Parts: sequence; C-alpha cells; structure tokens
Amino acid sequence: MAVLDPCDNCGRPTPIYRLAAVILDGRVARLCPLCASTERERIEVPYAPRADQGAIQPSTARDVW
Repeated sequence: MAVLDPCDNCGRPTPIYRLAAVILDGRVARLCPLCASTERERIEVPYAPRADQGAIQPSTARDVW
C-alpha cells in the first residue's frame, strides 16, 4: 500500500513516489503529475542543461594516466 501525501498545489492525495519537488512561485513545493504538467509556466528552473552537451563525461583516454 502506497503512502499518500497531498499535492501542495491542488491538494489531491498522491503516492509520495509520484510527487515532484519543484520551485513553484519562489518556494519548494511537491506537485502531483497533473499539476506538474499543467503549471509549467509557474515552475522555475534555476539552471538549464547545456543544449550542446547534455552529459559531459570525463576523459577516459589512457594518455592522461
């Protein structure tokens, strides 16, 4: 049985593993999937991933050893 917590935006009881912690209107809030998809313009993104290299991996070349 899942542990339910209310969504901080709409109050809908949601399993805690489905809640997303986001910055909503300047404060950290736990949102259900429905609110996370509908409130995109209110969710703040403090940094954006790089468009050119999403996952920069360290060099594994043997010449640096």
